[in-house]
Amino acid sequence: MNQTSASEQSTADPTTVLYVDDDQLLLDLQADIADEREAVELVTTPNTDRAMTLLTDREFDCVVVGRRRTASSVGNFARTVNTKYTDTTLVRYTWEPWPDDADEVFDAVLEKQIRAAETVQFLDRVRWLDD
Repeated sequence: MNQTSASEQSTADPTTVLYVDDDQLLLDLQADIADEREAVELVTTPNTDRAMTLLTDREFDCVVVGRRRTASSVGNFARTVNTKYTDTTLVRYTWEPWPDDADEVFDAVLEKQIRAAETVQFLDRVRWLDD
């Protein structure tokens, strides 16, 4: 699990984001980008069971879910988050459409980008969803 926090110099409360994805390289990249953002506190994990523990332990403004998971299915995870944490924005972050009907539980669907500039903008787009 990676965790970054907002700068201590920031006066505004950061948007807290839990990012669950089985792509560790992408999790690490987003954590590095979040380190440069004062308005985002990012916690990452590749495991949905760990994500549920994190959600139980603290409050997040947003949960971002990637395509595949290492523990439970993404559809089941998304439905559980949608049901138990109704005030938390739920975002799907994916390369391709899902074969199941999990899309209906998401507040937003963002497409993963190959170009570096658009990958950097991802956290800004997530933060704006909370405004």
